[in-house]
Amino acid sequence: MKLLNYSIEHDAYNELVTIHAETNKGNEFSFTFADTHTLREVKNKLEELSNKLDNDSK
Repeated sequence: MKLLNYSIEHDAYNELVTIHAETNKGNEFSFTFADTHTLREVKNKLEELSNKLDNDSK
């Protein structure tokens, strides 16, 4: 998986981070999460999504 870019949106109450990535097979996807998640949670979710997309595109 390769991270392509990210964006951060915020308001008075929280921040939302959107990460745009590409799987090993070239499928692009994005994932948006609140700033309350840990980096480990985000990393695990990105890897889960990447693997699922690659396996579904067989």
